[in-house]
Amino acid sequence: MKYEVEFRKEAHLDILEAITWYEKRKKGLGDELFIALENVKHLIEQNPYHFEDKYKGIRKAITKRFPYIIYYRIESENKVLVFAVLHMKRSPKLWKGRIK
Repeated sequence: MKYEVEFRKEAHLDILEAITWYEKRKKGLGDELFIALENVKHLIEQNPYHFEDKYKGIRKAITKRFPYIIYYRIESENKVLVFAVLHMKRSPKLWKGRIK
């Protein structure tokens, strides 16, 4: 069964900020980050339980090549909610403050 992956507004802004940052460094690099994030999203859709439960049901999926983590929670038997998409060096307080 395929899960629906929903991104909160803050997670969309995280992605936009990261893509913009990489694109300013090298043309096309932002697109490569987006593809890496889409690949992880696809894995979450297929099996959200694959990734480790880190904190009160919040799981983290790490991208390949880029140091980004997708923080999400399985909301129901067919829905996943993404709270944050952050660089690994960002403070965990950022995503913990978004959990409701």
